[in-house]
Amino acid sequence: MTSCGSSSSENGTYFVNSGYPSAYDGTGSCDLTIIKAHPDVCQIRLDFNRFTIAGPEPTNHVCNQDQFIVSGGNPIPTICGANQGSHMYIDAGVGTTNPVKLTFVTSGNTFERTWKVKVTQIPCSTIYKADEGCLQYYTGVSGQLKSFNYDPASGLQLSNQDYGICVRMERNFCGIQYMACPDNVNNRSRAFTLSGNSNGPVNAMVGSGTGPNNCANDWLLVPCATNVGRIQPAQALCTDRICGGTFSAELSMTPATVLSTVKPFRLWLHTDNVEAPVDIDNRGFCLNFVQQPCTNNVI
Repeated sequence: MTSCGSSSSENGTYFVNSGYPSAYDGTGSCDLTIIKAHPDVCQIRLDFNRFTIAGPEPTNHVCNQDQFIVSGGNPIPTICGANQGSHMYIDAGVGTTNPVKLTFVTSGNTFERTWKVKVTQIPCSTIYKADEGCLQYYTGVSGQLKSFNYDPASGLQLSNQDYGICVRMERNFCGIQYMACPDNVNNRSRAFTLSGNSNGPVNAMVGSGTGPNNCANDWLLVPCATNVGRIQPAQALCTDRICGGTFSAELSMTPATVLSTVKPFRLWLHTDNVEAPVDIDNRGFCLNFVQQPCTNNVI
């Protein structure tokens, strides 16, 4: 394990807060510089085994107290809050060194912070390298996706996010279904709340590349999405962006299972830097996914 002010070329090292496993309640900047173990390394994977720092401010959900910043690779959004169990892939470039710096900035009010980030270096030649442009990359026929700092009880959707979420298409699977995770905390599900005042019921809002776009500020792009059980629309009429407070590919207050057959399987999340006064208390999203086998209906 290594901590503040260090550099490492060791594959599988852990970047931890000062005093780990005790919490850190100080302010300042703590960074680790990652150096390629071998010129053939293409990507750096970060696994957040522990990740609790101060969350965003409550008005516009901007990370202005504590921040986790990645520099030196592809553009990575700044995140904060509770992100244990999440991960990131960073493009390490094609040069022989191309150092990547991980930085935790802590400031403001007292807060018990803990982090333990596993750093894995991925050679270009491996089969487990993520597809290009994927900040997050999932494998397997089924699994779960969450936006950063998602928590149904107290998490807040982070502003200034712009990144791809990818699922590897497994052999003999041609489509993928997404559905909002169960929410056992709230009386009304907040498992998908991207825009609107989520303290009350909010419709699903949808947009497309060809028609009127009701998701202009914060949205999750699900390519050519359709609710399961509906006739697959013509490509020109596809719903692409989903926002609001209900997960559905149609204007609805009823959550739905959403199907996409566009390959590769890739989502894109975008949030701007303004929430108030229209968007209030949004949590972000948690989605379960299940890949669909190749049939006459899913091609």
